[in-house]
Amino acid sequence: MSWLLVGGIVAVAVHPEGCGRPSDDDLTESAQLAVDWFAANLEPDGSFVYRYNRDESAAEGGYNDTRHAGVMWALWQAEADGFDGAGEAAEVAFDYVETRLVDTVVGPAFGRGQVVGSGSTGLLVAALDERRAATGRTDHDDLLLDLGSTLAAVVNADGSVSADVHVTDGPTAARSPFFTGEVMWALARLHLTFPQAGFDEPALRIRRYLVEDRDEVESPWPPVSDHWGAYAFETMDRWPVPPPVTEIEEDWRSRQLGLFSLQVRYESQRRGGITSLTRGETALAAGVGTLGEGLGNHMLQLERNGSRTSDLVALEERADCAAHLLVTRQITQAAAAGDPDPARTVGAWFRLDVTQMDDQQHALSALLLLRDTRLGDSS
Repeated sequence: MSWLLVGGIVAVAVHPEGCGRPSDDDLTESAQLAVDWFAANLEPDGSFVYRYNRDESAAEGGYNDTRHAGVMWALWQAEADGFDGAGEAAEVAFDYVETRLVDTVVGPAFGRGQVVGSGSTGLLVAALDERRAATGRTDHDDLLLDLGSTLAAVVNADGSVSADVHVTDGPTAARSPFFTGEVMWALARLHLTFPQAGFDEPALRIRRYLVEDRDEVESPWPPVSDHWGAYAFETMDRWPVPPPVTEIEEDWRSRQLGLFSLQVRYESQRRGGITSLTRGETALAAGVGTLGEGLGNHMLQLERNGSRTSDLVALEERADCAAHLLVTRQITQAAAAGDPDPARTVGAWFRLDVTQMDDQQHALSALLLLRDTRLGDSS
């Protein structure tokens, strides 16, 4: 597979990897600390502390509704896996959403102002669908279907996705490197939950565009290592009638696995000292988390469809490395003992003494996913 060749081009002798294989208990304990961080940093209105500066012991301003929806999804993901406090925090976080549901000409959307991002609506759909699966509650089904109609409306004839919806003018011409995959995943989930509602057609339209046209038309550089697209492909593989994986899609997946694998290897070589000059500072935990999410989702699909064990073992080594980086870089209770406000730091991941809520969200989702992709017992 081409990703094996791509993943091996780094000069390992000059920059040795700092990898390992955390145990299942390590992954579980790290995920629980992340859940606890969200519970401890939940505001009365349902929002979370968005950004925290450890050096200055101060919360910093700003907020992002797409990331808020992503956090709710990760918490209900943790709820489904039995983590303490996750579901309770997610329910409170939904209070924030209820006051920010906007009526647009194509249906309800989640956000603020006259222009609302389609990604925030897409991740809200994923969150509420995860809640449905985790709890069995169907009280938001009407909202899910209405939000799904909005998402279908932002899918253009060529499969591209409008990044924004204007309240009165409808979908805009703006594009986003992330919202395409988020909307595709949300629609894929809706088809799995409501298979008679017709959400498969716009999801498949996006799938063709994402694989065949997106990089050329939207010209992202570097190419998008699309963890949201990986979630969508894995979900579609569980449809009642899964779409066949075409040769073009196989090539796309191989390139994606190459990007994820190479980025994990590169990140593992950031070990301080001279590597700070040659490899730069460590990446955001959100970035490392997305690498684990991308690898984990493709691994699930490959294993389900009988991929060779040797291929999966090689991928698992990369996934284990991403998990190791997350576990070892998280602030533990012992590491936070001297902080003025440990509730703001325990369970968080910092880069240059700053963390954002999405650092915890992507790390948490990756840790939960990577527990489920292991091929054998861990120690």
